[in-house]
Amino acid sequence: MRKLALTVALVLPFAQAPAFAEGVKVIGPNGGTVDYSRSCERGSGAANCSTTSTYTSPLGETATKSRVRSTVPGSSTTEVTRTGPDGNSKTRVRSTTWGN
Repeated sequence: MRKLALTVALVLPFAQAPAFAEGVKVIGPNGGTVDYSRSCERGSGAANCSTTSTYTSPLGETATKSRVRSTVPGSSTTEVTRTGPDGNSKTRVRSTTWGN
């Protein structure tokens, strides 16, 4: 799965438009897939971006990872939620501030 995730990261272009959405699907050699989508809205020094990755094994088990990042001048907050094939979720929130 790490090779698929790396491929997804290298395949997606980075758009420079104020708002955009994009996605890609990668199929592994054993039939597993990674569906990746990304959207971002930027303006006035702020950005709200989200990504969602869904990993599906050849046996049909799925796991997801979603990340939401909100940035304004002087601070940024990122929330990452991972859900395993058993349905258990774990969320991590990280906030950063900088400047005066």
